[in-house]
Amino acid sequence: MITQERDFAILKAIARYYVLNSRQIQRLLFPVDTSGRVTRRRLQLLFAESLINKAQMQFAHPLSGSLGPVYYPSQKGLELLADMFPKEQYCHISTKPPVAHHVWHWLAVAETHMTFDRALNAQTAVATDGWINEYDELVNENAPPEKKYRLYTLIRENPRLVCAPDAGFMLSTKGHSKVFYLEQDRATSGTKQVASSKTPGYAAMAERLLHRRHFPTATVDRFTVLMVTPTSGRRDSLRKAIREKPGAELWRFATVEDLTDWAVLHHKIWYPADDSPASSLIKGESHDAP
Repeated sequence: MITQERDFAILKAIARYYVLNSRQIQRLLFPVDTSGRVTRRRLQLLFAESLINKAQMQFAHPLSGSLGPVYYPSQKGLELLADMFPKEQYCHISTKPPVAHHVWHWLAVAETHMTFDRALNAQTAVATDGWINEYDELVNENAPPEKKYRLYTLIRENPRLVCAPDAGFMLSTKGHSKVFYLEQDRATSGTKQVASSKTPGYAAMAERLLHRRHFPTATVDRFTVLMVTPTSGRRDSLRKAIREKPGAELWRFATVEDLTDWAVLHHKIWYPADDSPASSLIKGESHDAP
């Protein structure tokens, strides 16, 4: 059985971000482990104890070198965390293995999540009310997705209309709380296809205020959909494709390069679907900037 604090930190990180590779874990928790040897040894120990799950990558990303495993939560690891940290919530976290061809997508979602976490932890003016991943569960049994997953929203049965964000979270400041949904784009589908498939569900969610199912304490009636794109060209193409769609006013677009720790909240990097200038998520001056 593990006893070291850093091992519990690994379990918590994997539970929080769902899918991580060793480089992400090294950067997050072992910054002085320049060779990565200590990180890999701790991960192997946790895997041998069945406290985390491991999936082998099927192909190498052109910017990331050789193949390597990714890690995701195990039931045994979540149960240990629940026993050791009873005030924290681990009962709704998925142990579902990531689909092989979606692994790079989930690693990108984890990067965005970590950026928001660093930005929020660096200041006190803005607070967050949780982060819900797409596969966080309502129930653990074999149920249809609209009953199993917290974010998966069945809006209409016939013709079927659903909304399934990559993640959802709520930001609170100065007595106001607003919901945000994340769409992590990796340019694997055409812009017209993305616009046609993504916008109807969000537009219907907004019309019916269904975001309150996920975050009942939100004080702002309208939510925002944050689309993170790999390049500025892709960002602008998606803006153009979505601007004529229902609910286009809900959307804001930024690139991965723009999502630095402080900029993600306080800099004007988020572009609307129309030709208006970019704005920040948090309005007004902040006095907590590092």
